[in-house]
Amino acid sequence: MGIHHLRNYLFQPQVEIVGVVDRDANLLRQVKEKYGIPGFSDAEQVMALVDAVSIATPTSTHFTIAQQFLRHGKHVLIEKPITSEAHEARELIALARHNRAVLAVGHIERFNPVMQELETIISGRKPLFIDIHRESPYDARIFDTDVVADLTIHDIDLLRYLLQEPIEVKSAYGVRAHSASSDIIVAQMASSSGVLINITTSRATEQKVREWRLIMRDQLIEADLVERKLHITRSTSVAMEAIRGGAAVQYKQEQVIEKVLVPSYEPLQMEIADFLDAIRTGKSPKVDGNEGLHALEVVKHIQALVADKQIQRS
Repeated sequence: MGIHHLRNYLFQPQVEIVGVVDRDANLLRQVKEKYGIPGFSDAEQVMALVDAVSIATPTSTHFTIAQQFLRHGKHVLIEKPITSEAHEARELIALARHNRAVLAVGHIERFNPVMQELETIISGRKPLFIDIHRESPYDARIFDTDVVADLTIHDIDLLRYLLQEPIEVKSAYGVRAHSASSDIIVAQMASSSGVLINITTSRATEQKVREWRLIMRDQLIEADLVERKLHITRSTSVAMEAIRGGAAVQYKQEQVIEKVLVPSYEPLQMEIADFLDAIRTGKSPKVDGNEGLHALEVVKHIQALVADKQIQRS
């Protein structure tokens, strides 16, 4: 993920990239050869050189690395989840506030153009039911987190963003497929206003799926976050008349499907631009530390329920 951050910072003319920090000497050599950017093996080596950093490391290292930079008043964009534990996130939030540093969390789906359009379409209305599927093939490189903190957290954050109200987890079940933790989970939730929510998340599926179905009172909204498609099915029940073979024919049009034009742009580029804008203007980033903490707290609740109701396979 770090290389994608680097690539997108290169498109920001107001940014000077002073270095990349990584323990992989081979990666640092490749970055130097391709981009001419120096590499470092330890965060302390760049502390005096930087004003801001992106942290795209394993989740278990987020707290320690972010703490180093925030203590020195450096602005931090940290990949999701913000930390492994909620108390660590609270400490980072307090540290950023004390040192007047921006703390942004990389919930990249907030910047997906489909979700931007969906927010406009919903415009404060509450769905009756939301059904979410987020599925991916197994990736052995993600070794320090389960499917909830890795994938489900995206949709938890999006639900809070779209509904603008608390989400309560009612039940959750999980099953292992490839790892020692849950690789597939199903969770049922409800918002404070009564929106019913079902989330199915898998990292044991041989295709990438990111789909939302929202049942409204007068329409069905289907969003595909991978293909960047957004369809709205509306019930019309309008009586129509057509001329066929010289004779008038009466018929009823039951529904119409509207295909929403979704703009094309890279979400990570928008996320980084938002982070830089927060640094320049002093305003809060779109996903600040508190937003990251809220998502993590729901993750912890789901994980606790799954641990209690882990489905055992024979």
